[in-house]
This record gives sequence, C-alpha cells and structure tokens, in this order.
Amino acid sequence: MEIAHIIPWSKTRKHEFKNLIALCPTCHTRFDDPHGSIDRKAMRQYKANLNPLLSVGLRNREGQAALLAAYQELRARFADWVPAEVQHAAAKSRRSSSLKEVADLRSQSVHKFSWAMCAVLDFQSAWKDSEASDLVGSILYHVAGWSDEVHDAPFPLPKETRQRDIAEEISEASTELHLMVCEELSM
Repeated sequence: MEIAHIIPWSKTRKHEFKNLIALCPTCHTRFDDPHGSIDRKAMRQYKANLNPLLSVGLRNREGQAALLAAYQELRARFADWVPAEVQHAAAKSRRSSSLKEVADLRSQSVHKFSWAMCAVLDFQSAWKDSEASDLVGSILYHVAGWSDEVHDAPFPLPKETRQRDIAEEISEASTELHLMVCEELSM
C-alpha cells in the first residue's frame, strides 16, 4: 500500500489525516495521472466509504468481504512468489553463482509457489466461474511456465531466457485483474 494525498502535497504542504488515503500502487498511479480515470471527487467518496461509521456498503453486500480478502491474499502471495522466481533466474544467469545458491533459491521459489497456488485456489473458490477467476489462472500458468523454463534450462541460462521480464509480461493482465476486482466490488 502507498499513502496518497487527495489534494496534492504541493498545494497543501501538509500531511493531514483527512487528506491522506492508502492506495495500492496501481490505483495511486492512476489517481496521480492528470489524465487518469480517478478524480478527486471519487477519491473523497472512496475515503468516506472506508469509514466504518459512515459506510456499511461492503458489509451489507453478501460475500463482498470474502472476495476482497481472497484478492488481497492472492496479491500478497504473488508479491512473495514472483520476486523469488526472478531472484532464482538471476542467480542461474550469473556464471559466478554456485550450484548450491541456485538450488537454494529454487527451493525458496518452489515453497513460495505452493503458497501462491493455495491463494489461487482460494481466489478461484471465492470468485467461482468469473472472468477474474479465469484471468488469475492464466497469470499463474504464465509465471509457472516461465519458472519451469528457467528450471529446465542449462546453467547459466541462455540469453533468450535470461532476457525475459516476467513482471512486465504479466503487468497488463495484473492491471486488468485489479480493475475487474474493483468493478465487481464497486470500488
């Protein structure tokens, strides 16, 4: 999460609670973009909706809290897993890496994959037969396919495998997923 100023700090020169809101990095970027899809009025309403004394919207919509929880868990597990896979690939790319270092990083990434897989299954269970559920499966298989490619490749990694940027490859799908979740939850 990132802290955003509803009215830009450059105008207020203050960090007051009433003007601050916690946002995910994607929404923060969209809000700060002058041509973005989130305006100040929407941000003020969003902050008001977060106040448990003023808003019961999320609690009154059946199952919405469970959907949000599944999404947050999924994001947290992918935030652990994908960098671990990238670290493993980076070590396998360097001639100076030891085989033990590469094996240890692979073991760590496999452990984090197992948690990510559980989060995917929980997400798909909560979101049932939705486009978001299908998209999560596609993202998982894309990263897992790349991970298998890295694991199966010789040491050091060939140039074409080494040059892939898996985070960039899934960024558009990740943003699309985030927007689907926000739309479904009316956020």
